[in-house]
Amino acid sequence: MIIIIDEASEKLASFYYHDEIFKPQWKRAADMSSASDELHDEFQEKLQEKLPDELQEKLYGALLGKLLDELQKKLPDEQQNNLCVCEIENNSGYTESADNTAKANTGNLRIPKAPTDYIWIVSNRQQKQIADSLGIASVGEPQCGTRYAVESLAELDIEYLERVRRRYNHIPWDIGETDRCLIRELSLADLPALYELYDKPGMTDFVEPLYDYETELEYQKAYIENMYGFYKYGMWLVFSRETGKLIGRAGLEHNEMGYMIAPELWNQGYATEVCRFIIDYARENTDFEELYCRIDERNEASVRLAQKLGFTNSGHMDDDIHASIYRKNIKNIKNNEKH
Repeated sequence: MIIIIDEASEKLASFYYHDEIFKPQWKRAADMSSASDELHDEFQEKLQEKLPDELQEKLYGALLGKLLDELQKKLPDEQQNNLCVCEIENNSGYTESADNTAKANTGNLRIPKAPTDYIWIVSNRQQKQIADSLGIASVGEPQCGTRYAVESLAELDIEYLERVRRRYNHIPWDIGETDRCLIRELSLADLPALYELYDKPGMTDFVEPLYDYETELEYQKAYIENMYGFYKYGMWLVFSRETGKLIGRAGLEHNEMGYMIAPELWNQGYATEVCRFIIDYARENTDFEELYCRIDERNEASVRLAQKLGFTNSGHMDDDIHASIYRKNIKNIKNNEKH
């Protein structure tokens, strides 16, 4: 991840100076004068002069291209110190799309061509508009008008910046790991593997099958945007840490917990491992007082798992579908009683 900051974001840097992990990156950044006002003023001036009403849309793209060309020419000599860029290694286990950025002859500054690895900590609306125009994720205080706003830059940390960068670029979040599993959000690229999972024997005995591909695609687009984007939780995917293959699906839809594991891994403790992670996640990251599971009484393995995890049967939901609701309080318990 590459973080762009400017002089007005100096308090963010000072926030990080107490952290030895990030100290070297911010020290290198502090050696550079980071006033990018000339670039912003030039952009704004051309915008006002050359974009009359009816031509604004047509000329907008051309101006941005010209701006980038000028940036590449000027940075080595005149403006190399105008922008402060720090690169933070991405230690995630998820492989992102190919990095198509081109490295200019400008020290550690890279001119973005497809800047999915950039995030700009903006300090005004002008910077936010430029970031939007270049397709760069941005975050700032409310007055900057960013989609991802924080009350104070001191609230930011690397994990939050990385999640904003991923959400902006439609890269799924890593939710967490267990001993054997990686749990992360679904991306549209995962749909073929998801269909393979659902096609395995027994997988849809007690859950609804997927829609046809085009319908499922549209459904998942909306789900990613609204469920993940708004609530920051949802039904996630479960991958084997050893093989990297999709082996299940589990997560939260509000305070309902759901889970499914590939049949070749049944009775090996995978569902228990993943569900315990989800219970802990809900306890630490949501305001839910309790979780519940909707379980078909004929699904004896799921009934046994729910009881093992401390869920209790609170009665039938619907006799026609043989479903019962199992509930578990997740807040008012001692640490040694979590599982």
